[in-house]
Amino acid sequence: MSKVLVTGASGQDGYYLINLLRQQGCVVHAQSRRQTHPSLHRDGASWHVGDPADRDFLDSLIASVMPDEIYNLAAVSRPIQSWGAPRETADVNAFVPQDICELLLKYKPDSRLFQASSSEIFGDAVDHTQNEQTLCAPKSPYGVAKLYAHRIVGAYRAQYGLHVSTGILFNHESPKRPLSFVSQKIAYAAAAVSLGLNETPEVDETGRPILLDGKMALGDLSVRRDFGFAGDYVEAMRLIVQHPTADDYVIGTGRDHSIEDFCHQAFSLVGQRWEDHVIVDPGLMRKVDSRYTRADTAKIRSVLNWQPNVDFQALVSMMVKAQTAIIRGSMS
Repeated sequence: MSKVLVTGASGQDGYYLINLLRQQGCVVHAQSRRQTHPSLHRDGASWHVGDPADRDFLDSLIASVMPDEIYNLAAVSRPIQSWGAPRETADVNAFVPQDICELLLKYKPDSRLFQASSSEIFGDAVDHTQNEQTLCAPKSPYGVAKLYAHRIVGAYRAQYGLHVSTGILFNHESPKRPLSFVSQKIAYAAAAVSLGLNETPEVDETGRPILLDGKMALGDLSVRRDFGFAGDYVEAMRLIVQHPTADDYVIGTGRDHSIEDFCHQAFSLVGQRWEDHVIVDPGLMRKVDSRYTRADTAKIRSVLNWQPNVDFQALVSMMVKAQTAIIRGSMS
């Protein structure tokens, strides 16, 4: 029975990964920087609260758990957020993965590591699709730090023969996404409209209600992303760790959709025209942003026989339905 440590486990990826690991009979230890919601403790994991950027805490955690596998999901999780905390982003996104590699050498060199990398390492890639060989040109502190982690894990693998791998994760969403992400913001607004709301209690990053006078404010609607389902992507993580040879893999769907497409799909599900409920706010336009991502998943499909099960339409549908249930529950 494998003993597994999931760092940064309180987000959506941690939720789906812990469920998967428990289903597969693993003993799961989970780390979060803050006390988790009580409902999370019913998932069968043992929770450890502390800052992974605190080297003493991380040393003690790995020394006490002695995990057979580590899934490092700990991160400052949004590129735009990283501009407000560039040093913290470097500490967590770049140096924590390196610290984990050092601690594996110290305590358990036969342990296997999955490092959550990101398509943000590519920046505005000139290629139509991005794969493991695509030139990296990140454009934010988040992307730069993730690229450092991506490269340093590969360096430790080559230098010491550690079984340490990275998954270059493209955008992955789920009903567990926070409202600070545009995908969930759109799903929430569509659900609110379907329930007859004209204004919502939840606010966006500017402090404006997500739905105000029946309208939601967004930035650049033409930005295109490879959107997948987080529940599918954690299955890819598990396959990567279980494979005999450590390596780097792109994880995505191979298809891209614009923010406008997401709006159209979400509002269509509730019988509405997105144009009637979405306005473009120039203040939400990002000066620095990756405008296009689309994964070339040939390697992970051929080597690990992985492919996503949830398509774009089903993903948006599950998110809108989940938000509808949440809002309806809050109204009762």
